[in-house]
Amino acid sequence: MKKDKEKKKKRGKRPEPLDSAEKIQIGIATGEPAADPLQYALTAVGGKWKLRILWALRGGASLRYGEIKQQIPLITDMMLSQSLRELTASELIARQQFQQIPPKVEYRITPAGAELIPAVELLCAWALKQTKGEK
Repeated sequence: MKKDKEKKKKRGKRPEPLDSAEKIQIGIATGEPAADPLQYALTAVGGKWKLRILWALRGGASLRYGEIKQQIPLITDMMLSQSLRELTASELIARQQFQQIPPKVEYRITPAGAELIPAVELLCAWALKQTKGEK
């Protein structure tokens, strides 16, 4: 019984979508520039996996969960689910659920998410330069 409780504690809670106060604080709800643009950017795309998910969706085609997971083989199911929820809450990706059996869900990049792709390409170019010793 004690082990079950410990497992539940380790799993943690699902991230809640940003409430209106949080959105106002980082500038999402008002459409006005955030007081701290870097904080806004890190909230939206920070972490190990979010940029990789956006990169997987960069082509514009809708992808299912399993197709995204194939493109990011080291991500766990829990992290992929959590990151997809957070990216959807930040409106960088869109989730479309089809009412059928078995259930079908597809994800696609939004125009706001697509605007980040050139920045990700610049990061990749910088990383290549650093790893090849062309500092």
